[in-house]
Amino acid sequence: MSLNFSKLFSSKKRQDIQQVPSQIGLPTNVKHDYHVTRNAHTGELEGLPESWIRLLNAQITKEEQDVNPRAAVQALKYYNYSIKKKPTEPFKPLITAEQIEEESAEIENILGPKVLAGRNIPTWGEDESPKVKQKLAPPVPPAKPSGYKAGGKVNQEALVNHVQQALDEALNLAVVDGDTTGLKKHEEEEICGSPLLRKKERSTEKLTDDQIYEELRRLCHPGDPCRRFDRSKELGAGASGTVFIAYDTETKKKIAVKDIDLSKQPRKELILNEIKVMKEFNHENLVNFLDAYLVRNDHLWVIMELLDGGPLTDVVTETVMKEGQIAAVCREVLKAVSFLHGKGIIHRDIKSDNVLLGMNGAVKVTDFGFCANIVGDEKRQTLVGTPYWMAPEVVTRKQYGKKVDIWSLGIMAIEMIEGEPPYLKETPLRALYLIAANGRPAIPRWEKLSPEFKDFLDCCLQVDVDKRATADELLRHPFLRNCMELTTLTPLIKAAQKILGKGAGIDLLHK
Repeated sequence: MSLNFSKLFSSKKRQDIQQVPSQIGLPTNVKHDYHVTRNAHTGELEGLPESWIRLLNAQITKEEQDVNPRAAVQALKYYNYSIKKKPTEPFKPLITAEQIEEESAEIENILGPKVLAGRNIPTWGEDESPKVKQKLAPPVPPAKPSGYKAGGKVNQEALVNHVQQALDEALNLAVVDGDTTGLKKHEEEEICGSPLLRKKERSTEKLTDDQIYEELRRLCHPGDPCRRFDRSKELGAGASGTVFIAYDTETKKKIAVKDIDLSKQPRKELILNEIKVMKEFNHENLVNFLDAYLVRNDHLWVIMELLDGGPLTDVVTETVMKEGQIAAVCREVLKAVSFLHGKGIIHRDIKSDNVLLGMNGAVKVTDFGFCANIVGDEKRQTLVGTPYWMAPEVVTRKQYGKKVDIWSLGIMAIEMIEGEPPYLKETPLRALYLIAANGRPAIPRWEKLSPEFKDFLDCCLQVDVDKRATADELLRHPFLRNCMELTTLTPLIKAAQKILGKGAGIDLLHK
């Protein structure tokens, strides 16, 4: 850092400097947004926004807050973050480790980088992270400058060094007290448990609409879809367009079509990128992207597979599954998860609603990319309505990676046993707290399960991520040797559809 002092001081002031050395002190009035502590007398959490405190006290008891205050605040943070994140794209972006890192930073900063700085509630990450960071000590004030005057003249080099030291100390103090505005130009590691992202050089070049449409025409099928597909039942409409069932006159099969109105999409480049990725994805246990057509230059038809058996949710809520059938479903889902993980993709929402069945017993994972599925129970399908399948580290943001899908698979296995996941009758916020505080949930019929099934669940529901199995390890688990034929699911599907009064079809409208 270099300073031009001739521009900072007049000649008169420079004479003053020669007489009395300048003293540059530390910054004052450094503060952070919130300072959350627990009142020693009442046991209540203080320092949160009033609306948060009301929500907290309404759904989590004072006793529970006292036992695990950190879980209470983490649940609040995740809840308030998630209800703000309404889907704006006509697809569900594929989740990567980089996106999770960015999301974690946003969640941790929701109340400021040092949310829980009180003596009774340690800052996030202290004594818990596998890579514990040494706590920052309060900065030592810079020593009084010496050497300013040498032979009656100002030593400008010493003065510049002192100014630089003072600025560096000011930056450190701002970090310690929770103000990270000064870090935007620096590449820093985690500070006080709050991850700060490294600044990346991003291309400033942005594709024009004409360039995007030109690229879409290159990627899409050149034919007229209206000549190939006979449009039939419409499944629904949303902000991104409509979803309907159509009959493919070439393959003689029913397919699902997502009609996206491009004129209403502000970020068309994201759709373009998604098509590029989805064209590379094809697996027998995924609801696959089949093709895309550009219609009338402003409508994009995305052609997807259609499974006529509906979601697994219908089967688990209306019928009783045998262990062999549960094993068969788990095996098929694990194949899809293993494929996604091999591509560096985390599904992050494995649950019965997102596992679709064919009348022949086919089992396929959906709700990623352009696939998304709507169910009747709004509580299960909203963004904050899906914490029931979440791994503890999703809420606490610790060691967050691919194995969150394995935990969710274990919870889905409990669904297939009990008919619903743990805590489904609780509010989303309370469910988040219970997951963060309790870790592994209780399984009511545990004693009735086979030893192989118990061990399989143990491998899925390890709170310690390092001890939790991978998808490939579970595919070799002895429990999956007892898989029944997939065709044995067909009677369950038919029984569930009869009870629910559903016809063949699947809801693929984006949330």
